[in-house]
Amino acid sequence: MSALSPVYLGATATWLKQSFELPPPLELSWENLEALLARKLETLISEDFHQFIFLLYRIDVPEQAVRDILSDGSNNLNVYTQIAQLIIQRQVQKIITRERFAQPPASADDEERW
Repeated sequence: MSALSPVYLGATATWLKQSFELPPPLELSWENLEALLARKLETLISEDFHQFIFLLYRIDVPEQAVRDILSDGSNNLNVYTQIAQLIIQRQVQKIITRERFAQPPASADDEERW
């Protein structure tokens, strides 16, 4: 996912700042967002696991995917990094979906049709 559009990266960075109180990375990249979120998740999981679970439900991350990550100790990637990837991927999906289904602003001509 490192070839993600800068628009999506910026929107995701803004969302991470609002949702997780994370400062924007010095250099905007998928890897930097992932690393910032992974560190935040590590703290959150160790200090307030219930809040972590609440955030996963609010963000709408697939529960089974998180369970798979937590139960699979053989993967080389850090557990926190894998969960961060899921969260960021889900947020990017939401951004793309909102873009795709956004209604253009109503013009005067549209209102006169009725």
